[in-house]
Amino acid sequence: MKKVLAILLTAGVALGAAPFALAADGTESNSQQTINGESTAEIEVNGTLGADNTDPDANIPEEDKNWINVTVPTRTIFYNTAGEKDIKAPTYAIVNNSGRPVKVTATGFTAGSQNPTLPEDFNLNLAVSGTSENAATTASTSLIANGDLAGSVNSPLITLANNQNQQLASDPAATPVNNKATFTYTGSATAASQLQVDYTLDLKFDAVKWS
Repeated sequence: MKKVLAILLTAGVALGAAPFALAADGTESNSQQTINGESTAEIEVNGTLGADNTDPDANIPEEDKNWINVTVPTRTIFYNTAGEKDIKAPTYAIVNNSGRPVKVTATGFTAGSQNPTLPEDFNLNLAVSGTSENAATTASTSLIANGDLAGSVNSPLITLANNQNQQLASDPAATPVNNKATFTYTGSATAASQLQVDYTLDLKFDAVKWS
C-alpha cells in the first residue's frame, strides 16, 4: 500500500535576537516607520534558523504548512474470513506533534491497478474516533459501496489539539490528550475465495491559526 506520510519539518531556536511577532502573511507585526525629510533608514532584521514547529511560540507564520508535524501509519490493513462477512481491522493512531492545532481531512481513496473483480456486496468505511472532549468531525466515511469506490472523498475527519492540548491560544497548556485520534476500517463483504486488494488513502493536514 502506498505510503501515507505526514509532513515532518525541521526545528530549532532563534539566535541572539529579541522575540518578535509575525503577522499571518509572514511579516513582523507593528513594524512600520515613516522616513520624512531624511535620506537614510535603518531596518532591524530578526531571523530564526531551524524554527521549531513543536514550540507554540515559534516564529512561523500562522497557517503555514511548516507548522505541520503529524505522525500517521505507513500502511494499514483490513480483512475478513470466508465464513464471516464483517470486516475487521486494527486500530491506528494519528498524533499531532505540532505547536498548533491541525485539521485532518481524508481527500482520496484510490484502488491499485491489479485489484481483482470485487464482490458486489463489498462495503468499506473509514471510522474515526477522537476523545470525549474532542470528538471526530466525521465519525464514518464511506470508501467503497456495493463493490465500487465511493466517488470523490473529501471528508473532514477531526481537528487535533496541539502538543500541549491546546485548541486556542488562550487554553492552558496541559498533558496532551486531544492531540490524538484513532481510526479503523469497518464494512462487510462475501468472498468465495481469497482476494488480495490494495488501496491508497490520502490525508490532508492544515495548521489552524491561533485565535
